Parts: sequence; C-alpha cells; structure tokens
Amino acid sequence: MMVASLLIVTLLISCFGYFFWYLGRQQTLNDRTHEIFFDIRRTEIADEKQSGQLSVEESKQLTADLAFEQRASQTKSSFSSASYSRFAQWSVLLFFILSVIGSISLYQGLGYAKDVQFHQAMRSESLTPQQISTFLQYRSRRYDRAEDWYYEAVDEVQAGQYSKAVQAFEKALARLPEESQDRLNLLVEYAQAVFYANKNQSSERLERVLQRIFAIAPNQPNALGLKGVIEFDQANYLGAVLAWQEAIRYNPNSAERMALLTAINKARQIGHISYQTLAPIITDQITVQLTWQASDIQWQPNDVLLVYAQVPGQKMPVAIQRVLPKDLASPILLTNLDALMPTANLAEVEQVDLVVKLANLQEADLTTGQIIGTKRGVVTNRKKIFTIKLAL
Repeated sequence: MMVASLLIVTLLISCFGYFFWYLGRQQTLNDRTHEIFFDIRRTEIADEKQSGQLSVEESKQLTADLAFEQRASQTKSSFSSASYSRFAQWSVLLFFILSVIGSISLYQGLGYAKDVQFHQAMRSESLTPQQISTFLQYRSRRYDRAEDWYYEAVDEVQAGQYSKAVQAFEKALARLPEESQDRLNLLVEYAQAVFYANKNQSSERLERVLQRIFAIAPNQPNALGLKGVIEFDQANYLGAVLAWQEAIRYNPNSAERMALLTAINKARQIGHISYQTLAPIITDQITVQLTWQASDIQWQPNDVLLVYAQVPGQKMPVAIQRVLPKDLASPILLTNLDALMPTANLAEVEQVDLVVKLANLQEADLTTGQIIGTKRGVVTNRKKIFTIKLAL
C-alpha cells in the first residue's frame, strides 16, 4: 500500500510538472515568435526604403512605430501573462505538489490505508495471527470504541494472553452504554478471562464480576459454573454442587453438562454429599454419539440437527436437543431436563427410540426437517454411549 501511494504521488507530480513545463515552453515560443516578427518587419521596411517604395520620412515613422509596438509587447502585463510568469508557474506547481502529498498523508494518518490493506489481505486469506493482532490493537487505540476493545480482548483470549484480555475487556465495558444488550455477554466473557488469568482459581475480582452478572441474569449458566468453582475453592462443596446443578439446568450444551457432572461427582465425594442429602438434578440420561461419512454429508452454514428421544407410538419427544454440526465431535447428552412438556420426561419411560433430524435454521418449523438417523429400542439411564450413523 505504501509503495502504491508513492507511485501515485510520483505520477501526479510528474504530470503536473510536465503540464507547467509545457505552458512555460509555449510562452517562450510565443515570445520568440514575436521577436522574429519584429525582425522580419524591420527588414521589410529597410528593403522598401532601399527600393524607393518608402521615403526617408515614412521609413523613420514606420521604424519608430515598430519599436513602440515591440516595447509595448515586452512590457505588457495582462492577467494571462502574469499567470504564465515563472514565479506563478512554480507557485501553482508547488501548491499542487503540497496538495497531493497532504492528501496522501491525511489518508494515511486517518488510518484508511491500513483498514483497506487489512481487509484486502483478509479477503485473500493471507493474514497471519500476528498481523491480525497488530491490526486489532491499532484500531482499539485509534478509535477507542467498545467493539474494538472487545475484538482485541477476544483475540488475546485466543492467544492465551489472559491478563491482556482482562484489561481489554475492562476498557470495552467502560465504553459500552449501560443499557446495551451486549453488556451481559461481555461481562460473562470478562469473568471467564479473569478466571483464566488467575490460573483457573477464584479471586475477589471474579466474585465482583459475578455479582454484576447475577444482578442482570440470576440464571446465567456460565456464571453459575464459575460460582461453583468459587464455592469449591472455599471448601463449600454443597454450595458448589448447588451452583453446578443450576448451571446444568440452564445450559443445554452436552459437553459442558458432562464436565459439570464430573465436577459435581468430585464435590460430592470430597464433601461426602449423598443423594439423600441433595437429590441429583439429572436422574435419567442417554448419551449419543453421531457418526457419518464426510463424502456422504457436507454440512451447510444453516444446518441444524434435532436429536430427540421418542416413546414408540407417541409424537411428542420426551427429550430433545438442538445441535449444530460444529458441536458433533462431542457426545450428545439427553436428560430428564430436556423434555418439551413438563409432564413427560426420560424418568418416566424405560425404553425410547432415538431420532436425528436435519433441519434448516431459517425455517420457522424445524420439525419439518429430514430424518437422517435412528436407533430403536434404547434403554434409558444406561452408562453407555449409543452410536447413530447418519446418512442422507
């Protein structure tokens, strides 16, 4: 981009320089033409006098008139001649040069060149992680907007620079309007960065951030998960189990649910918390792993899968999960919490059929999708993973 800018400046200056050089050259040619005309006229007067066509008096008068015209032509100072003078030419040329250089400098100074260069490199997929980080840091410091600091914070989290991410999140929050709908999500990501920055340990700062989150959304699952960590670190194992069970209740993500179940089991063992003391929130479950041939199924951006357990002969599922293709690497957990109707769930049945349906996120009714996998007669609450092979 810098090389292109220099080429443009050089080309413009060369064009303007040639233009004014041409004007000066034309002016010089005009002056020489006038001089040649006066010389020829003087020669004609001398020849006419010698041949007797003009008298001595007439010759003198014509010569005097010609000399007067030559002096008037040389001393004439009209607007056009003044504008074509050497001083005017160089002044105008300098003005154009400064205008071009100033425009390019202003374009560079405002940052438009860097923005254009970044987006061109992004389209060509030639950016390195370091180039992306450098550009995000440049934008956040130049424009000082909440969204720019947020993008820098997310980039720092991905790079494992959690302390820098915490600082960027704080600046984003400080610039975000209080009534913004993005504040909750930003606070949650900020809390996670604080947790990672403290080497996955609780801290006073984390507790303060969680209080801000619960003031907005008391059932935020990620915040509840972090609250469980705080309770666990403080040896309040009952409080940890309660927080993690609530996190499971409001978090449908199967992988995160399984991690929380593992943490709950550990807290129960260390704290000697029996199921009689505190009943489990998940009483019945089915774990499903989906497999497919990459050559048979190519996922589209709007694809979504409905994975549900259904009692044979009934239309309403007793448990259902909506899963995106990017999350299919992890097992899917169907539990008694995933019922569509509060009166029917996995705890009330012993055997179900598992169904996988492919739908489009843009469709108003996802149930109209295509069935791409089934497994009949699955016994609930068994400690095994049921595999379903998908096929279009």
